[in-house]
Amino acid sequence: MHFANRESAVQALYERMESIIHETCRSQGSASVLLSGGSTPLPVYEKLFQSTQDFSQTHFGLVDDRFVPIDHPSSNEGNLRNLFKHRTDVHFVGMVSDPENYAGSIEHCAADYQPFHHGTMAILGMGNDGHFASLFPSDEPSMEGLNAKDLGIIGTNAPSEPRQRISTNLPFLFSFQHRILFITGEDKLVKLEQSKQELTPIAYIFDELTEIYYAP
Repeated sequence: MHFANRESAVQALYERMESIIHETCRSQGSASVLLSGGSTPLPVYEKLFQSTQDFSQTHFGLVDDRFVPIDHPSSNEGNLRNLFKHRTDVHFVGMVSDPENYAGSIEHCAADYQPFHHGTMAILGMGNDGHFASLFPSDEPSMEGLNAKDLGIIGTNAPSEPRQRISTNLPFLFSFQHRILFITGEDKLVKLEQSKQELTPIAYIFDELTEIYYAP
């Protein structure tokens, strides 16, 4: 686990992401990266997209998103697109294809996200309840996603609005070469450390995380 103050943790994760993308594109010709939403990783992504790195061979997508229009303040896609709107070399695939059609968006996303199977890197966050990737405790679809055998895109239910979510399931995330968690705040660190006792969703991926970045 990488412990640092918030500024140093943001810088360290940005440098790590840039290095992984650069080395993967150099050795394999392309890279595929899934980004989590929320406010915690946004400074990391801001540094990444303000860098001079060429992203023309990198494909970006989302770990999960809220089922809202792209111009909604809670849209992970909308918030991310604002960070790279000045760039022409960023290939990004969203999850919500039709904000009026939940089932159709899930089905469309499952097809669009097949190229991300066995991808390069997934950046994960964690909520105060131990959820990650819109896989929530006490939510039946989330539990199905955590216990699934095959890679998939699913609909889940958050405990707060906007409730409808679209998410990658656990096998999908396991297929990535790098599974990196970034959390901030002592309460989340405690929740992470207690996850196996409490059997919160993050416990399902804890041992498969390749790196953890933490800042108080």
